[in-house]
Amino acid sequence: MCVVAVALTIGSLLHKLQCAAPEVDLLTATRKACFADTVSLFSSRGLASHVFPYGHPLGENGLPPGSLEYPSLTGLWAWLSALPVDTLRGFLVVTALTFVPVVVVTVVCLARVAGRRAWFFAATPPLFLYALYNWDLLPVMCSVVAFAVAIRWPAGRALVWRAVVVGALFGLGGAFKFYPLVFVAPFVLALLVDATAAWGDRIRRTAGAVIGSVGVVLVANVPFLLAEPESWFSIIRYQGIRDIDSATLSVWYYAFQPWSAEDDPGFQHTLNLLATGATALALFAVLVTGLVLGIRRGRMPWIETSAALLCAYLVANKVDSLQYALWLAPFFVIVRIRAGWVVAYLAANTLLFAGWFRHIFLQASGTTVRTYADEAMSIGLWAQIILLPILAVVFLRSRAVDRDDAGPDEPGPVAPDRVGPDPATSAPGRPDGRPDTAFP
Repeated sequence: MCVVAVALTIGSLLHKLQCAAPEVDLLTATRKACFADTVSLFSSRGLASHVFPYGHPLGENGLPPGSLEYPSLTGLWAWLSALPVDTLRGFLVVTALTFVPVVVVTVVCLARVAGRRAWFFAATPPLFLYALYNWDLLPVMCSVVAFAVAIRWPAGRALVWRAVVVGALFGLGGAFKFYPLVFVAPFVLALLVDATAAWGDRIRRTAGAVIGSVGVVLVANVPFLLAEPESWFSIIRYQGIRDIDSATLSVWYYAFQPWSAEDDPGFQHTLNLLATGATALALFAVLVTGLVLGIRRGRMPWIETSAALLCAYLVANKVDSLQYALWLAPFFVIVRIRAGWVVAYLAANTLLFAGWFRHIFLQASGTTVRTYADEAMSIGLWAQIILLPILAVVFLRSRAVDRDDAGPDEPGPVAPDRVGPDPATSAPGRPDGRPDTAFP
């Protein structure tokens, strides 16, 4: 699995290198579909000049020089990757080399908890299409490691430290991209509604998870906040005022055409409010559903709820970029849904990728009529929009991986959904060394 995943990552590098030549223009970049954030932001965000991020007054584009429109650790990673080189080609190569261990860690963790299901991540189109598209592999790795730690926490170790480590890993992911922070909520609720643990244990573990996640986020951001507050806040403001246009690939732009295509600040403000309100409502609805299931069962399906939360966020948010398929791919591994759903979503995303780039190429070539590329993009886009809320329900009705996925010769994982009394304060359990209160 690791060999295949690394090969796809190198393939992604070779694909993006087609856009690294100085003579490459928009027509060539879209015809070869090699255009990516890693390609465009190298020169436009000051990475080529090695400007330290988030520490300067704002520039003309509303961002400080050297800064990406992402949280602090992503900017630092990109800056460090650009330091040894002076060309876009070198930057892409260094970025790919730093991503190789990231991909290996991710695949190993997925295979450790889900066995052969890890092929859904290691050998599917998103890794080839998007490994070098942005820096999304970093929060993906943090999230996967967090889930693996939760599932495979060693027997006999204090469960309060499990909560701290999982929370810290989600916080680390949130310091790269914000979305892993969403998973803290179902994890904390799972600790609170655990019917097998005493209230004291529940409170300690909940506090540990919150302190772990918040602590890492503060460590990653407070130095920049103290040094240049306006510069640090510009990243949040930049995302908040971003227009909902054709590049966002969201339901809000394509459902409200032709009005959304007009340059009307008032309508853009309305769309932003709708997207924000709908996202908050969708996340709240999924979280309440997971909590109700947890109260009824005595354990909360927090991994399944996390997957459903991500689906709700992707379909209701103002932006659903192509590479967000990488965010969802690990849940195809660690939640046991049917392969048909996985194939359907990946097919829709791949069709959207192909149609989107061909559409831009034909437009740049002067085509003004509707073409097959527009049809492919529409089918892929609306298939994703329809599938995401369905997948949210499917995830909530499914089960996260358990010991049956580990194989006959491997010990079963500690399942993720319920926490028992802390071994430090409880009597020992079963003869095989695992506590009686391990997650079912």
